[in-house]
Amino acid sequence: MNETPKETSGRAISMSLDDAEVAEAIMAGAYLSGARNLWFVSGSELTCFQEAHAKATATGAPTPALVTMMHEHVALSAAMGETMVTGRPAMTAAHADLGLLHYGGALHNALRGGYPVLIMSGYPATTRDLRQVPVFWKQQRWDQGSIVRQYVKWDHKLAPYDDPTLITSRALQVALTAPSGPAYLAVPAEVGPHVIPGNLDVVSADHLGIPRLGGGNKDQVTAIATKLLGAEAPLIVTDRIGNDPTAVELLGRICETFAIAVKASRHRMNIPDDHPSRFASWGLREADVVMVLEDHIPWIPAQEEPGAQAWVAAVGSDPAAFEIPIYEFRANERLTADPREFLLQLEEELLRLRKDRDRHSAEQRWMEIQINMRAHQKGEEQALQRDLTSTTITERALSQAVGEILEPDDILTWELARTEDCPRTQPQTLFDSGGSSLGWGVAAAAGALMADRARTAICMTGDGSYSFGSPDSLLWTQLHHDLPVLTVVFNNRGYRTGTVKLVRDYPEGYSAKGADLTGGTFDPPPDYSAEASALGGFGKKVLSRAELMPALIEARDAVVSDRRPAVLDVWLPAHVTGDHPLGKGNAAATS
Repeated sequence: MNETPKETSGRAISMSLDDAEVAEAIMAGAYLSGARNLWFVSGSELTCFQEAHAKATATGAPTPALVTMMHEHVALSAAMGETMVTGRPAMTAAHADLGLLHYGGALHNALRGGYPVLIMSGYPATTRDLRQVPVFWKQQRWDQGSIVRQYVKWDHKLAPYDDPTLITSRALQVALTAPSGPAYLAVPAEVGPHVIPGNLDVVSADHLGIPRLGGGNKDQVTAIATKLLGAEAPLIVTDRIGNDPTAVELLGRICETFAIAVKASRHRMNIPDDHPSRFASWGLREADVVMVLEDHIPWIPAQEEPGAQAWVAAVGSDPAAFEIPIYEFRANERLTADPREFLLQLEEELLRLRKDRDRHSAEQRWMEIQINMRAHQKGEEQALQRDLTSTTITERALSQAVGEILEPDDILTWELARTEDCPRTQPQTLFDSGGSSLGWGVAAAAGALMADRARTAICMTGDGSYSFGSPDSLLWTQLHHDLPVLTVVFNNRGYRTGTVKLVRDYPEGYSAKGADLTGGTFDPPPDYSAEASALGGFGKKVLSRAELMPALIEARDAVVSDRRPAVLDVWLPAHVTGDHPLGKGNAAATS
């Protein structure tokens, strides 16, 4: 192997291999395309990847690290956590159709969250000499890629005559092209260890070229700027601008300069939680101009939407949400653009077009926004004080307590209905999956630590979502790879869907009248803290408010100082009934 990759403009884009196995070529192509870790779950047809890694390590050749994993769902979720921090692609490998199926709901999150992950699995041997055990017949499918085809941007079954470096780079080129997302590659048992004779040039996704979006059509940008300047109640709605940390400050500056309100999700830290524009007195119904920025689901039409006379623009890498079959959101303008590049052009146009009357209107709106912000903060403080009168712990109080132990640059992942009480103000400090499959948060936090070990990661998760994440595999991963996460389990001993939603759907039904929540509760629950302690981590169950802050501080110390994963099992009032070992709690606060 040529160990010195060729460079163009200071970035390595190609190298060569001599008499290498296909698995080596895949690993080399992925490395040159930016992948640094292969989150690996063992399979009988995947030994070629283990050998490729061992050979590269022994010879000093560039290759992704092979990260041993016990569960496919955890592996793919961790890969998402890695790429959401680095911006580089990640990769996973799993066993045949079984491992592919075991990725489960993580496939949904990978697609809906837009994560550029190369998902690989093997394919059972079909040649006579290699079919040594019965499972090779049982694992064979007519079209293995069909298992994931609805959840990836691209898929391929590697053939013996394919150039494996080209195929790998093509997969990652597609995955990295906006809107980014996963790609799938099946590697048959006969193909992975196949030796490619002679010299093979290894190219990267950069060599093939990653398309880059610009700031959008100039006339459309001017039209949007003109509408925003003339608006009495302008509003920006965003979900994913925080995917690009450099765009966060830019959005905040535009909103402050021109007094534009913001409705931002907490998929990412899209705009600081203390930014005044979040607290404007007008919302969707009152806004006369609405700019949707990198947000596929900007509102729920059955609950709230812009007024009939409001002017709406949708801007982003996929402003028509082509991956969603039925899409009813209206817009007067749809503009395909890179969000940051668009904001740069928009700011330039706003400044160029602004008149004295626009400046005066913005100043008046900004004064109103600041007044409303102070009123909102006072209301939140009063609500928190009401929660503090109870000996039991509410969801609001727990989120606020977690916020008190967070450092500004800590990584916070979450899988809850409400996290606003745990404020974040720096880019790249707040993450949710972007999808709806639970069990993502802890593994993603561990993957984020693999990308940046100098930081501390905390996950706020419900008891149901924590169970979905395979806690034993999660704890082993954190301990084995030195990726300790502080996990705070919001334990209300049940699923919101099978309790709160049940009573909402049937308010006068037998379930509500008889408090029969069968199917939605699991009380008594598993002992999550005992499980953590048994596996070598820090675990503690917290029932009362007096125990909470000391336990959070102790858990953080276990993670930071002792490098042990910590699980705080914090009992909240049960959904609907408010039941709690210390007496009835505030059920409404957890619904």
